[in-house]
This record gives sequence, structure tokens and C-alpha cells, in this order.
Amino acid sequence: MIRVKLKAWTASFRFPTFQSGYQPTLPVPPPSTIQGLLSAAKGEPVYLTEIPYVGYIFKSNGKGVDLEKIYALGKVETDIMKREFHYNAELYLYLPDYWEEHFKRPCYQLLLGRSSDIATVEEIKAVELEEKEAPLGGTVVPINLGLPGMIHSLVVEYDYSSVPRMAKLVKPFVVLPFPRAPVERRRQTARAIYDQELDIGVYLHRWS
Repeated sequence: MIRVKLKAWTASFRFPTFQSGYQPTLPVPPPSTIQGLLSAAKGEPVYLTEIPYVGYIFKSNGKGVDLEKIYALGKVETDIMKREFHYNAELYLYLPDYWEEHFKRPCYQLLLGRSSDIATVEEIKAVELEEKEAPLGGTVVPINLGLPGMIHSLVVEYDYSSVPRMAKLVKPFVVLPFPRAPVERRRQTARAIYDQELDIGVYLHRWS
């Protein structure tokens, strides 16, 4: 298994229940963002259901709000919208070893959300992680894991064979922000593999 560390000045992940007006960001990337990252690195559409496993941890130094000019579809009028974003973001991907070659030389730019949220590969490292009870966070987990948190129906992967792209797989998840306080770490504890260096558990998604 390898751990790929990505860094970005900003990151933003669309909140599925907000369509207009103020645009908040999800606390963590949805699985479809991970699909987009892997597809950009490989240079072709990647489907998470075809990967043996994938885990990820996201954290940032905080959030801010930006003012953004938007253009209504099919119109010349503009509007100003408030958009929330993460700053000084880090994303750790846990992947099978063969992904190392793709992240050493990504085919396309890597994004943590929108086209302005450009990420760079900071480190690719082989890791051996032990399974144990550990705090989870900075990720999404299935609701049957029994952890408390915000529940959202999120796209796991899109079908890129059609234009526009269509959601191919959608599942409900518990969204777990990266735990910072001791009470959050205790509340979000479950059986998972443990990354001692980051002091956090990693939930490995297996959709294959």
C-alpha cells in the first residue's frame, strides 16, 4: 500500500443540498472527487468500483468565504455569490502500490474541487498499517459503521461515457470532519487500519 500526500492552497467540495445562493463546502471530499483525482493522474476515466480499495484523509487549517462573480446559464447577467472554501488543505490517499507510477507523473492537473483548487503531490510513501480501534475523520464512512455525524447521499462515481456525465453509483455516507478535540476522537472511534504517523484511523472503501 502507498500513501500519496497532496497539498493545495484552497479546496472546495460542493454541498449536494445547496444549488444557488450561498455555497458552503463539505468538510471532506466526496468519493467522486477522489474518482476525479485518480482519473486525472492516470489520464483516463477511473472507476472506484474497479479498484481493490481506496482510503483517504482530508484536513485543512480552516475555512474562509470568497465573493465570486457568476454568470447565469444562457444569460448575460452576472451575480455575486458567497463561496466557502478550505485553505492550506492536505489530502492523503491510501492506494494499491501500482498507483505510484501515476502520481509520480500525473497526466493532468490535480484538483481538490474546482479548477482553481490546484493540488501538488508532496510525497509518495509505502506504508504498512496495523488494524486496531482508532479515531476516524477527514473522510466519509458507511452509515452501518454506526458512527454519529452528518449524513449525505453522495456520488461514488460518475459515468464518463455520456455527455453530460451521469451519476453511476450513489450511496449514503456519514461525513466525518478531521477530529481535533479529544471528545471528537473518542466519538469517532471504530475498527480500522491505523496510521501512526498521522495518528488517525483510515477507513478503506471497497466498492469492487
